[in-house]
Amino acid sequence: MFDRRELLIGATAGIAQLGQRVVPRITLPALLDQSRTPALGGAVITSKGEPGVQVEGRRRSGQRAAVQRDDVWLIGSNTQGLTALLYGRLAEFGKTRFGAKVAEVFPEFTIDDGWRGVAMDEFMAHVSGVSDEPFATPEGVHKWLTDTRPLSVQRQAFAKAVLAAPPRGRRGDYAFSNAGYVVVGAAIERASKLTWEACMSAELFSPLALDSAGFGAPEGPEPWGHARLDATHTIQVNPRAEADDPPVFGPASRVHLSLSDYARFVRLFLTGGGDYVDPKTVAHLVTPISGEAAGPALGWLV
Repeated sequence: MFDRRELLIGATAGIAQLGQRVVPRITLPALLDQSRTPALGGAVITSKGEPGVQVEGRRRSGQRAAVQRDDVWLIGSNTQGLTALLYGRLAEFGKTRFGAKVAEVFPEFTIDDGWRGVAMDEFMAHVSGVSDEPFATPEGVHKWLTDTRPLSVQRQAFAKAVLAAPPRGRRGDYAFSNAGYVVVGAAIERASKLTWEACMSAELFSPLALDSAGFGAPEGPEPWGHARLDATHTIQVNPRAEADDPPVFGPASRVHLSLSDYARFVRLFLTGGGDYVDPKTVAHLVTPISGEAAGPALGWLV
């Protein structure tokens, strides 16, 4: 589906995404100047050869240390593409199944009638009706940040809370939700008998040799996230200071890795899955759930 295209991925210290059409029209230093972010990196990826990676700027505002080509970046909600691929990998092993209904995956849960018939695919495409609203309050975020239970216990409790309440949105309507990917993570943990982090490391990071990949906002000498003070100034945010999503949201938003390793992941979708997953799995992930030519797919927007 993508083998005749080039994909461009990008990350900034605090603001993510580059448009594909930027490449021939503007240089990375000029784009960095326009964005007024401390650092920016991009990669042009094709189905063959090494990606073209470039980085510009400083790791943190107010400091001189330049961002490096092999630095790691928090990719935020782009983590969802990795989680969806992991779900597909487990489906090939017979541990999960595309189209599985929530009542099949969580048979002992008390599930509101509004979720009856909703499939895991719909959570991965953000059309299930789930909303972040109940979990995005300062009180809700603090609750999960200070939860000391094992992560797998937290995610099962999170999924149980989501499914016990009626959907906030209308099934079939696209509404971005990190909460939906926590439910997917809970399903992965049930299927694999591992935490999502352990399963991701064993079944995706290791086979693909994504050696730089890890979880949470990177600490130490790496690009940090930033908060914008005004139109021209940003301030660095220490990742230890509750700057990232709570760990329970790992399947939705908490992977970091280098741009070269991120490019290695993206290339799977240019090569029909490479030698990692079946082409049919890749096709399912990138086919809009509506059946239309464009729209939300599983971990992707087409």
